[in-house]
Amino acid sequence: MKRYHNIIRQGKQTLLCAISLVLVGACTDRYENGDLKQFSDELAEIDGVKGGMLLPGMMNNIVIATGSANYQRDNNHNGDAFSGYLSSPTPFQGNIQNRTYAMSDTWNSPVWSRPSETVLNPWLQTKKEENDIKYPDLYAIGLICKVFVGHRLVDVFGPIPYTQYGSASEVSFDSEEVAYDAFFEDLAWAVDALTTAENESPDGDQFRFARFDQSLYKGDYAKWIRMANTLRLRLAMRISNVNPEKARTEAEAAVNHPFGVLTAADGSFAVIAPTTHPLEQMSNAWSDVRMGATIVTYLKGYNDPRLETYALPAVDPAVEGEYIGIRNGIDISLKDTYVNFSKPNFQQTTPVKIMDGAESYFLRAEGALKGWNMGGTAQQFYESGVRASFDLNDVGGVDDYLNNATAVPSDYTDPKNPDNNGGILTHTTVKWDEGAGADEKLERIMIQKWLAIYPEGREAWAEIRRTGYPKVYPNVVNYSGGLIPEGAFIRRLTYPTSITNASKAAVDEAVSQYLDGNDSPYTLLWWDVE
Repeated sequence: MKRYHNIIRQGKQTLLCAISLVLVGACTDRYENGDLKQFSDELAEIDGVKGGMLLPGMMNNIVIATGSANYQRDNNHNGDAFSGYLSSPTPFQGNIQNRTYAMSDTWNSPVWSRPSETVLNPWLQTKKEENDIKYPDLYAIGLICKVFVGHRLVDVFGPIPYTQYGSASEVSFDSEEVAYDAFFEDLAWAVDALTTAENESPDGDQFRFARFDQSLYKGDYAKWIRMANTLRLRLAMRISNVNPEKARTEAEAAVNHPFGVLTAADGSFAVIAPTTHPLEQMSNAWSDVRMGATIVTYLKGYNDPRLETYALPAVDPAVEGEYIGIRNGIDISLKDTYVNFSKPNFQQTTPVKIMDGAESYFLRAEGALKGWNMGGTAQQFYESGVRASFDLNDVGGVDDYLNNATAVPSDYTDPKNPDNNGGILTHTTVKWDEGAGADEKLERIMIQKWLAIYPEGREAWAEIRRTGYPKVYPNVVNYSGGLIPEGAFIRRLTYPTSITNASKAAVDEAVSQYLDGNDSPYTLLWWDVE
């Protein structure tokens, strides 16, 4: 790291004008096209171009922001639907696909291939070029992106090739436990590297990294450190039911790090899509996305002011002016039936959220509930999380909301088909009750966390599987062919043929050793023990 800071100081002293006027401007355009020929190796090293040129694409593809079709397959056809956030009026593939529990290989394949091509492969290139030695601060950013993608893949499929990724044409898959251990090691390395860089040269991040940063953090290493610590806290909580000792150690290390975890002042970790937010195009241009029934019933029942931020009123004559979502996993034959129900409220410039700025508070609330050293009480962090979410969504009325001890989620009435009606999912209210049991407190935390992190469905789906909360409406139709029991909840995606054909021996080994011999959508992952 000393070498990096010597380069920074040398660059500032001897090449300030050249770098400020030429590299910061012209180079910014050139690095996006990979054109480094016009700069000497020395100038490129000082400017950090070689170490950072792959980072924009990597962070834009943690949650796919680079194309609506890619986002639809990677996120919307699984996590967005299974979490209860979003639904669709479109009967894709004759209504026999993931949403109705019939695994679609054409949908599952990009869930693996897209992030591996856009994040894992670029990371591998930076590793082979020894950027961890040459540009440790910039390599750390790519490593955080790698962990994000790695855990999202593990939490969808289970075992994946992570620790040996790219070392051979076919490598053994890591168990979920081994992969999670590697995630923690990678995050610790990245946080240490960024902390050293930030402490030794507080303005070096703007000199080296800001032009590459596609996120709302605008090149601020301190925010990236807090975000990485929050990711570490997230992953610690994920394994808390299967390895509580390690979970506590990792969580307390994240929270008690000198830079800490995200606060409301940091805002959410999000990127601006190169063209438009995928959900804006999918909702408006394609009419393929509408609000899910589950989240609307929670927001309506709680009189939650975030409802108008998240959704638009329906224009269907049967429910015009009301907020109403579509229940997931129902029988749909014609798109026109539900197309005029409530749209999600996204604009072209709405940031694509990767991690909500309120998430750390809810994670700390759950940690405090477990007796971990989180720096406060479960109630304090729960209420701070709700306040942060209201602030981030620019809505008022948080005091009245937090003091509401009577409102509960509403029931669901489908004006098109009464077979899809659903009752009240829970009688848990918003106001904290210190006298309640641990399970009720956990449900309260998880409901508000789920409402806050919308629309990041992949994370929400994982947390529903881990904790059982919030309760969501089960599928009405189930075309899994008996793989998922009636009324039960999908636990994972099955491996697509793009993996099984390329790595059959490795997949067979992983299924046999880590998935109880059953590559099924109802096979529980390692951390899924509820």
